[in-house]
Amino acid sequence: MAVKKKNSKTADGKDIIDLILEDHKPLKKLIKIMKSDKSLSERKKAFAEFAPLLVTHAKPEESVLYVEIKKDKDLRQEGLEGDVEHGLAEQMLDEAKTTRDEDLWSARVKVLAELVEHHIKEEEEDLLPDFKKNSDKEKRIEMGMMFLAAKDNTLDDGNERVPQKPARDQNS
Repeated sequence: MAVKKKNSKTADGKDIIDLILEDHKPLKKLIKIMKSDKSLSERKKAFAEFAPLLVTHAKPEESVLYVEIKKDKDLRQEGLEGDVEHGLAEQMLDEAKTTRDEDLWSARVKVLAELVEHHIKEEEEDLLPDFKKNSDKEKRIEMGMMFLAAKDNTLDDGNERVPQKPARDQNS
């Protein structure tokens, strides 16, 4: 008899809030490097790791958590703000990917890192606690399974999910 292997995170029935907080940890570490005075090559290496992690976190978060949050009249504004911040981060990520000028790249990556850092802080301090108060554990576990499924679908092409557009300036 064949045994179907379960994703260990799904088998645990993790709460979507816990999964999002776990995703934030490596992003925060990479943000520190991207904002630092470390060498350009170290910051580029951090960015190369950060870009697909951000996309494979943000897309499932939008399609599962933000869709649910925007249904709640008390949380709708926070969900809309999160969507806007995700859109800005995606645009900035795309611009950084297409920038050739090292100084301009550094500036774009630093601003992107600051935006995502601010976004994570707001989620962790406001949005997620508010959502936890306004939802039950069973619903969050169901959403956690949906989040993991969406994340698995995004992982295959995570680095390619951000559209590539030509840079907007002549120096990039």
